Amino acid sequence: MQEHWIWLSGRKGVGPVGCAYLIEKFGTAEQIYAMTSEELREQGITNPNLIRILADKSLDAAWDVVDACEHHGIKILTYCDEIYPKRLKSISDPPMVLYYKGEFPYVDEEAGIGIVGTRKGSLYGLLNAKEFGKSIACGGGMVVTGGARGIDTMALKGALEGQTPVICVLGSGLDMLYPHENRDLFLQVSKHGCLISEYVPGTRAYPGNFPVRNRIISGLSLGVLVVEAPERSGALITANHALEQGRDVFAVPGNIGTDACLGSNRLLREGAYMVESGWDILSMYQSLFPNKLYDPKKAENIKKLISYRYSNTLPVYTPVYENPFNQKKIDIPEKKTYSDEKPTLNNLTPDEQLVLDHLTAERIHMDNLTVASGLPVSRVAAAITLLQIKKAVSRLPGNYVIRN
Repeated sequence: MQEHWIWLSGRKGVGPVGCAYLIEKFGTAEQIYAMTSEELREQGITNPNLIRILADKSLDAAWDVVDACEHHGIKILTYCDEIYPKRLKSISDPPMVLYYKGEFPYVDEEAGIGIVGTRKGSLYGLLNAKEFGKSIACGGGMVVTGGARGIDTMALKGALEGQTPVICVLGSGLDMLYPHENRDLFLQVSKHGCLISEYVPGTRAYPGNFPVRNRIISGLSLGVLVVEAPERSGALITANHALEQGRDVFAVPGNIGTDACLGSNRLLREGAYMVESGWDILSMYQSLFPNKLYDPKKAENIKKLISYRYSNTLPVYTPVYENPFNQKKIDIPEKKTYSDEKPTLNNLTPDEQLVLDHLTAERIHMDNLTVASGLPVSRVAAAITLLQIKKAVSRLPGNYVIRN
């Protein structure tokens, strides 16, 4: 029964590791609840504090949680339920109960990739987070991340452009969404996958919740990508969880000497996989999911992915990378006369020339420019910086670029 699992997970002083030990020893929460103190001693439980904690048989708090979940439309998944991920059960401290909104995916049948990073991401990091989230989701991977500001938020926005489920693991109760400005984003996630928390309704986003939460992000994933992280970062905690759980760790190379990249660059020095695209990650797991993972840069592969997942029941699909933003052109005040004849610039690298060829006097968003050029976002950002130095382009507010 759900109330017994909620009762067990709510035993203060036991914790996830202690609960996992008890379940391994006795099988179910119902069995543990039914045992007397004397029976626990006979079965080898000698810790007096643990016996005292388990002697409290009141289910009032558990029933309050069940009522709160019904009131807020929150679903309950316990450790014994069939769809509880085996992948998550394999860690040393799995949550006994998960609360969720949306449709809980069959995690073990998906190539889950965790994406984490700093809350104070640079433009370079934020663009990378969105690009990796999108390319992993469009290639058939399932993005798993938190809902924090910065890298997490951008990864979620990118992942929502794909066709696979998205999982967002929160550090608060699902009726206490945090950060508040992401409420609309969380609503989209619940419709395109699910929001997950191990915290009961009414739990606020206390700072100590997030490091604990991070083990679930890595536990649901095959590998974890660190996009950008300083030396002291929750993203590095997630990476450590991943290593302890036997998961792969990937990192995006960052700018040397930049505080926001010190931690992620250190991971690369210590042996993390360096990646430049979502397919660099997904290709490592293609043999495990041969019909689900494809290089999203190739339109025919995306059509295969859609056909496999939806059995040709959807209308004709327009590949995401052909026009992912579907934005109308916005007129801007004309600042100068522009000739169709492009100015001559010397000593341009191939990347700079390619980026410049896709720029005109009309502004273009950095994301659209990345798609149009076909280059990884990191190389586009580097080319734009060099072209700025050469006064060939200008950056405008809102991540737009214009040719001078």
